Amino acid sequence: MSQGIPKISEFPCDDRYWRVDWFGAIERNPNVPSEPFLQIVISPLIQNESIDSTAKHLASTHVTNYDDQTVIKIGVGQLPFISIGSIWLNGQCQAAKAGQAKLLHNLHITEHTTQSVPGNHKVEDKNLIPYDSYRTGKGFMANLIAIEHDEDPFGILVPVMELIRFYYAVSTGMAHIVFSGDLKHQPQNAINTEKCGFDEGEKRCILHLRQHLSDEDGWVIGRALTCKEAWEGFTLPHDTIMKHSLNTKFLHPQSAFPFSGSSNLKVRGKFIPAKDELSKSGWRYLVLAIEHCTAPFPFEHLTADRDNNNSQAEGENKINDGDKKPAFPQPKHKTSNADKPFQSQNEPNKNKTNEHVLLPTDRFGAIMGKKVDRPKKDQCRYISALRYVPKEKEPKQLGTGQGNSGDPKTGRGHANPIRTRRQALPASFETFEEAIQLLSQVEGVKARLRPIEEAIEYIPLTKPADKRQWSYLDSSSYCRRQVIIADIHYQNRWYTLIEFEMRNKENRSVALVYAENFEYYSNQRLNNLLHQLAIKKGIWLNIPSIPNMTIKTMKHTWSTPLDFKSSIFDRL
Repeated sequence: MSQGIPKISEFPCDDRYWRVDWFGAIERNPNVPSEPFLQIVISPLIQNESIDSTAKHLASTHVTNYDDQTVIKIGVGQLPFISIGSIWLNGQCQAAKAGQAKLLHNLHITEHTTQSVPGNHKVEDKNLIPYDSYRTGKGFMANLIAIEHDEDPFGILVPVMELIRFYYAVSTGMAHIVFSGDLKHQPQNAINTEKCGFDEGEKRCILHLRQHLSDEDGWVIGRALTCKEAWEGFTLPHDTIMKHSLNTKFLHPQSAFPFSGSSNLKVRGKFIPAKDELSKSGWRYLVLAIEHCTAPFPFEHLTADRDNNNSQAEGENKINDGDKKPAFPQPKHKTSNADKPFQSQNEPNKNKTNEHVLLPTDRFGAIMGKKVDRPKKDQCRYISALRYVPKEKEPKQLGTGQGNSGDPKTGRGHANPIRTRRQALPASFETFEEAIQLLSQVEGVKARLRPIEEAIEYIPLTKPADKRQWSYLDSSSYCRRQVIIADIHYQNRWYTLIEFEMRNKENRSVALVYAENFEYYSNQRLNNLLHQLAIKKGIWLNIPSIPNMTIKTMKHTWSTPLDFKSSIFDRL
């Protein structure tokens, strides 16, 4: 399972790996009127062994069986769990992803450099996305945002639904607001407009959010309320759906970037050939998923209050707990262990506790390290409900619909982002890099750092993201432990060198890992190894024996990169 993403029942359970090829149309869900369907185009890997292929190969048209390509439908509230290129086995998201990670530097985003086109757009009577390069299947009509790059107006292509997923539908609650149009047409469902404002002097956005929305949701809502481009991008999905809903059953929303200006984007994607004369290089870049954006926000600080906020007042205005009333009769929210499947065929029971699945994210560089402020209160008239109340019967499955009083077996589920952070690269990583450079200069040795991919960038979490755990470098600030990996090829044998970030006074080893047949280890397999390492709190020798794998450890006893290089070479 990948980073706490729950099982999604709509994926096939046939012991085959299925790749998400594309996002399709929005359509009504007759069984869950409160939440529309989103079509997901998927196809199976031809061979299960391909799961250990490179990210580049996993994005190839040759790795999946196009004849078996099909469409599943999920509630839009589950959009935060899914990205194009993600791979699923029996409903569980895998660590491996299709599409190489790439940093798109200094992209210039304006109304003049971007345009919206349908996925089947043709240039000089040739498909913008060539059929033999990438197959979107029944999602071929879904809209794209084309970004001008190297004087090619279609140089970079981004699926509009991916734009919505990354910038706006960051949680289940936000997905519902985006596709219902509430922020524009019924803003009282999201905020108390009379208590919202903007402080120009402090560049502070002030929001009063409804109880079900999180701080991370507040950053997105605040951006939409204070920036013209963000407002357009946020409200276009619903407006375009309503515009075309009378004419067609299958609806393809529009959207836009929430800023104007320059930004760096970290993405997953692939190069596709340009078969027209507009591209000088003969290539374009197809973005499958956005992972990080450095564009600025229109404000520096965010203050967010809530309905029935039970934070304490100060001084003489403080009210005794005995004079307060419960904010809620019983707890209505709890953190989920992501152990219950999500489904989209039954409306959840709104009387059940809302279970929040926390998804680690650091998507917006502009707010990295910033915390949401709480306003000081003159008085607080509410108190948290009692801890010990009769337990409700646990539901067996969850759904992201708004809920009714029906099916007691289906509870309410909610995807919620939790912002994590990273520190600057530790000094030991610099020594690691220099040692690998020196090793690559040894005759007969090929050594290089493995490119950073989501599956191996950090030590995997072993508990819900809001819990203290060894996987964090600092649990109080949700600071992730970074990982650095190098691949070494010597005498027709592959070795993998792994180091992870350590806390002060921690003393852990570097590991040299290799297979019995000395084959190359994929990111998928290394992610599984790192998960075992996290369970054993970084002690390599405590990991249970893994078939066909040898782990040799090296203590940090070298004083120079040259000594480190020699220590590695001696173990090959």
